[in-house]
Amino acid sequence: MVEIPRRRAMSGARAQVQVVGALFMREMLTRFGTSRIGYVWLLAEPLILGSMISLMHALSGSDLPNGLPTFLFYALGYTPFLMFRSIVARGSNAVNGNISLLFHNRITLLDTMIARNLMEMMVCFTVCLLFILLGMLIFGELPHQPALLVAGWFMSALLAHGLAMVIGSAMVVMEWVEHLVHPFTYLMMPISAPFYMIDMLPQGTQEMLLWNPLVSIHELNRWAMFGDRVIPHYDLVYVLAWIIGLNVLGMAGLRMARPRLSLSD
Repeated sequence: MVEIPRRRAMSGARAQVQVVGALFMREMLTRFGTSRIGYVWLLAEPLILGSMISLMHALSGSDLPNGLPTFLFYALGYTPFLMFRSIVARGSNAVNGNISLLFHNRITLLDTMIARNLMEMMVCFTVCLLFILLGMLIFGELPHQPALLVAGWFMSALLAHGLAMVIGSAMVVMEWVEHLVHPFTYLMMPISAPFYMIDMLPQGTQEMLLWNPLVSIHELNRWAMFGDRVIPHYDLVYVLAWIIGLNVLGMAGLRMARPRLSLSD
C-alpha cells in the first residue's frame, strides 16, 4: 500500500491556481475529448434540457402573473438548479475519481474538487447568459439587477461546492453514501422552487420551504431578473451562513479524508 503524500509548503495561491488550471483542462478533455463536437455538447446539453423544460410549461397553457415570459422564467429557474445538481453529483465523485493524481504532492483533494466544480459552474453561467441574450432579442427582457443575478448564480455554485465536499469526504468513510447522491439531488428539485414562486403558496408552506437555502437563491434570482413583477422571499444572511458552514465543514472533511486514501484503493 503506497501512502499518498501531502503537498509541500510553497507559494500558496499561485501554486494552487496553476494546479487547478491544469486539472480544469484535464477535466474538460476527460469528459468531452478533443473533438469540437464534445465542446459543443458541453453547452448544448443544459441548453436543450432548459429549453425543453420551459417549452413543456409553455405548452401547458398556464400564463404567469404580470406578463412574465414563460420561456425565461422556467429556463432561468431550471438551469441554475441543473448546475447545483451537477456540482453535487459529479463534484462529490472527484475524490474517488482522482486518487491516482494525489500521488503528486502539489495536488490536493480540494484542487480536484475546485477544478471539476468550476467547469460545471462555467457551463451553467454560459448557458444562462445565452438564455438572457435570447430573452433580450426575442422578448425585449433586460435583467433588472444583472450584478445581483450573477451573484445569485455564484451563491448557488458555492452552496453546491460545499455540499459536494461534505458528501465527497463522507464517501471515503462510508461508500454507501454514493448511492444516495442522485436520489437526493432529484428529490431536491420539487422543494427548491426552480419552477414556481414562493408567493403563490400558502403561508405555512412558504415558511417550511424557506428552510431550504436554495429557495432563497431562486427567489433572489427571479427578482434580479424580473424586478417588481415578482414578490421575492429570501434571506441572504441565512444563505451565506449555509455557504460558509458547508464549505468550512467540507474542507475539514477533505483534510480528514486524505490520510484514509491510498493508491491501492
